[in-house]
Order: sequence, then structure tokens, then C-alpha cells
Amino acid sequence: MRVGNTSFFIGEGMPGSMRDEEHSKSNSSKSSGLSINGSAFARQTDPIAAKREEAKKKAMKIIGDAFANEQKIDEDLDARSEHIRKLKTVQYDARKAVSEIESDRAALRDMYGVEAESSEESELKLLEKEFRAKQKGSDVFLSKEDAEEIAGIKARGLTEYQSRSMEMLDHEKPYLDAIYEAGQGIEEENLTIAAIKRELLKNTAMLKAQAKAEAIEDAASKEIMGMLVDEAKDHIDEEAEKEAERAKEKKEKEEELQKKIDAVKEREKEQEELTENIVESAQDLTVTTSNINDVQKDIKDMMNKLALVEEDMKGAAVDERS
Repeated sequence: MRVGNTSFFIGEGMPGSMRDEEHSKSNSSKSSGLSINGSAFARQTDPIAAKREEAKKKAMKIIGDAFANEQKIDEDLDARSEHIRKLKTVQYDARKAVSEIESDRAALRDMYGVEAESSEESELKLLEKEFRAKQKGSDVFLSKEDAEEIAGIKARGLTEYQSRSMEMLDHEKPYLDAIYEAGQGIEEENLTIAAIKRELLKNTAMLKAQAKAEAIEDAASKEIMGMLVDEAKDHIDEEAEKEAERAKEKKEKEEELQKKIDAVKEREKEQEELTENIVESAQDLTVTTSNINDVQKDIKDMMNKLALVEEDMKGAAVDERS
């Protein structure tokens, strides 16, 4: 598992004095044995990241140990496969030698002019059957009649062709033994390989290690999930408090605005009453030189009050838009 280190680089674009100052600080930091490791700093400030990394380290340790053991098993299996390959080469060479001897025996029969269906060749085949029955791992079986007939042939004595052919056949014995022993070795290695693979499938160390590693990561994930849930709860509580505060402020603003609207309505009512008073006063007045100044003064006072009411209404309208 590779964990990258964060490094900090001071570029050439900095002013000379600042670059010299940073260079001096860098040398001072190096001489004091201090260094900045971004990943380590992040792990210290992020407990969730630290927990994940710790779980991964434990998991990799278990898998690494199991891998070392499994690698030994793989090497053993490879060695056995190589041994089988060599044994098959031995079999191939031995069978080739036997085939060459059989070709020489066939040439010998041609040289003596012995027919394949002749009694001499039939007797030779019976003697050869006895030879084959005596070889390692042979499945050739001699009956009682075969044994009695062979004894009679030997008692009468073999012909020159039969004697020479049997001598040549006897040269096959070491090759036939090599073929048999190599076959036994191949069978034994194959059985061992199959048994190892069966055990690996049933109870492999790597699978156990993988299971342990997964268990560690699952446990770490659950713990991390708990940490995330706690963090989320804190965040939700914090957001709820902020929302409640915003709702309170909104309510206060709405109440304040309603007060201003009520005040405007009250002033509108006053304006209507003043307007009615002006109209009534104008209707009731008998305009004469003596009272015209008083009428003008009353109207002016009423208009000033109307102007004040209009200003208050404008201010309320501005507040409502804001």
C-alpha cells in the first residue's frame, strides 16, 4: 500500500528577499530535524482516514503472511509438475528404445524367413507371453495350459531364430522397467497434486486470510460508519439550530412589518378623516373678508398633516419591499 507524501515547493517567481528568507527557514527546519508530511498530518486531523488506514495495514499483514505460505505450496506444486515432465521424457525415450528392438526382431524374422502364421512363430509368441507376464505391473496372465505348453517347448529346445529373438526381447527389460517406474512416479505425483488442490479448495490459508482481512475491514467500516453517523447527527443538530434561529428572525421581521402596516392603515384612516373635515369646513364656511384668513390657515394645517401621513405611508411601503 503506497501512501504519498505531500511536499511543499517554493517557486522561482517569489521576490529575492522572500526566497532567501524561505530558504533560510527551510535550512533551519532541516537542521532541527523537522519535516512536513502531508499524509501524516491528514491522518492526525481526520480520525476516519486514520481508522481506514489502520484496518488496511492489518488486513495486508494477514494476507501477506498467508501469501508467503501459499507461495511455498505453489513452488511445491511447480516442482512436482516439473518432475512429471521429466518422468514423461523417460517414458518417451524408453518406449522409443523398445520400439527399435521390436523393429529389429521383425527384421530378424524376415531374415530367417519365418511366416507369421507358422508354428515356430506361434511358439515364440507363447514364450514372449511368459516374458511379458513377468514384467513389473504386467496385466498379462498365463493359464495352466500356457505353462504346460511352454515347458514342452523348452524341453524340446528353442530354434536358432527363437533363441536370438528371445535374447533381443530380453534387452527390452530395463526399458520396460523404466516405463513402469516412471508411470508409477507420474501417478503418485498426480495424486499428490490433486490432494493438495482439494485441500486448498477446502481449507486454503489464503481464503482464511482473506476472510480475516474482510472481517477487519468490516469491523473498521462499522466503526467508521458510527463515526460518520455521529458526525452527521452533530451536523443535523447544528443545521436545526440555525434553521430555528432563521425562523425566529423571520417571525420577528414579519411582526415588525405587520406593526408598520397597521400604523399605515391607522394613518390612512386619519387622512380620510382629515379630508372629510376639510370638505365639511369648506361647505360650512361663508366666505367673507373677515374670516378668509382663518379658513386658509385651517386648510394649510390640515394639508401639512396630510403631507406627514403620506411620508409615513411611503416609509412603510419601503420597509415592506425590503
